[in-house]
Amino acid sequence: MENEKLNSKIKNISRISVVGLIAYIGIAAYAMFPDAKQGFIDGWNDYEKNGLDDVSDFAAVLGFPVSVVMIVALVIAIVAGLQLLFGMSRGASPFTEKISRAIKNMGVSLIVFEVSKALFMYMYEETIEIGMLWLAGLVLYAFSLVFRYGTVLQKESDETL
Repeated sequence: MENEKLNSKIKNISRISVVGLIAYIGIAAYAMFPDAKQGFIDGWNDYEKNGLDDVSDFAAVLGFPVSVVMIVALVIAIVAGLQLLFGMSRGASPFTEKISRAIKNMGVSLIVFEVSKALFMYMYEETIEIGMLWLAGLVLYAFSLVFRYGTVLQKESDETL
């Protein structure tokens, strides 16, 4: 009986989180449009020779690959988060291989995102800004190990019955 209540709570929280995440992404995307429209009107997309002189050759060469790594890591984190939330809202038990893998992917991608963001900021602004996403990534990776162990215990429990 207690297991059913816990699974019900997990499903409800996962559904609420999915709706919240989709709303957050929608609001963030909507908030970007007026700024982009005004930026095109003001001409921030014009070519300025003076702005490009400040960037070193090293930053110019590595800027694109680092930004691609940042974007890919962010997309992987979002997809893994959605897989995690959808999997927990549908599954009977949160201790499955798919959920532990989604948590691991999300943790690793947050770490990669934070490191690539710090490298990108160092290349262009010559400052190092490290946020807390790397710590969140480490915690999620540790949780993935706990969920992997829970998966093994769940499998052994199912085989015992």
